[in-house]
Amino acid sequence: MSVPCCSADYSALSYTDRQCGNDSANLWLDVVVVVDNSQGMTSNGLTDIASNIGSVFAQSRIGTTNYLDPRTTRVALVTYNSDSYTNADLNQFQSTGDLFNNVFSALATLSSTDQSYLETGLSTAEQLLKAGKNQFNRAHFKRVVIVYASAYEGEGERAPMPVADRLKGDGVKIITVAYDQRGDGALLDQLAKIASPRMNFTNNRDLVPQVQGALYEANCFCPDDWVQYRQTFGDVTSQPYGTCIQPVGLTAVWQAAKLGCANRRQNTFLVNEYTPHKHNFVLKSASVTSGFSQPWKYHIGLNWRNGNWTWDQPTGWPQPVLQQWYNWIQGYPVSSSSMSGCMNVQSGFGTGWKNIALYTESANYVCETASCDTDNYCATNV
Repeated sequence: MSVPCCSADYSALSYTDRQCGNDSANLWLDVVVVVDNSQGMTSNGLTDIASNIGSVFAQSRIGTTNYLDPRTTRVALVTYNSDSYTNADLNQFQSTGDLFNNVFSALATLSSTDQSYLETGLSTAEQLLKAGKNQFNRAHFKRVVIVYASAYEGEGERAPMPVADRLKGDGVKIITVAYDQRGDGALLDQLAKIASPRMNFTNNRDLVPQVQGALYEANCFCPDDWVQYRQTFGDVTSQPYGTCIQPVGLTAVWQAAKLGCANRRQNTFLVNEYTPHKHNFVLKSASVTSGFSQPWKYHIGLNWRNGNWTWDQPTGWPQPVLQQWYNWIQGYPVSSSSMSGCMNVQSGFGTGWKNIALYTESANYVCETASCDTDNYCATNV
């Protein structure tokens, strides 16, 4: 079991599902910044990029030394044109001051060539990320490449797509920024092939929050064996929430299921279903989990407490009262002091809620916890 050092707090949330953390001071990533310094970028473009890089990481803990908090970010810098050059590996910058001084210095001068082969920069980034993956107990830290490009060149061995596909296949998120000197949008479209979903941008006044938003998303993930709640169940690249669920294929009575969830990770509880979207996502996740079978039957966090139907939460936290959307099957809830738990059961072609006794009816169950993100550091990925 991993124990978060900085636990996400559900207790103050409104009746909505948790979003990914968005605190730039608490990013914990390994990032390689890859900058096109060919003639096409222009000196002003390089200056803009240096300012953007500095602004994106201005609040973050850079490096691995002198910090008690493990939520730190390592930043490497690569420049490329006809070839690539490592200006700094992942262990060089040990403070925000280091980052500022070296980035502005490294991006002060254009190369003498107008050739711009992104493949060379991505290949170097790949090498740096591999070299740094297992250093300083950071194997569970997510990895990101940020590309600033003024052109898209290369075919055959110099084509950037194979390297980009390798990186993404290895779990690396790629953020791209098009410095489109022609302004016709072609470069942005080309870089979209390289970028991870929702992470392809162009140089504009909103670039800092856009890049930071992509970093927050890259830093938002679920531990192994948990499923990240997202916009579309069938598309693992769709917009994620800051919530993880875990269908459990073993059976238990409701009260045992509640305690079983609580003991899986810190601040874990029986799943809520605030919306039809969440209900459908939980059902689809359960339906593809070993141990679940039709007719569907599994415990959720709804329970009768202090005169209201409320949703389970960690011990000591307020339990949100049921509101907005209901999914009771016909004839339920039954008024009974002994039937204060709740499960999803298949009814015809649909699945809905049925209240049950806490200690008599066994079923599978589904747990929920916060994602690992800027508000919730996870010591390992298990």
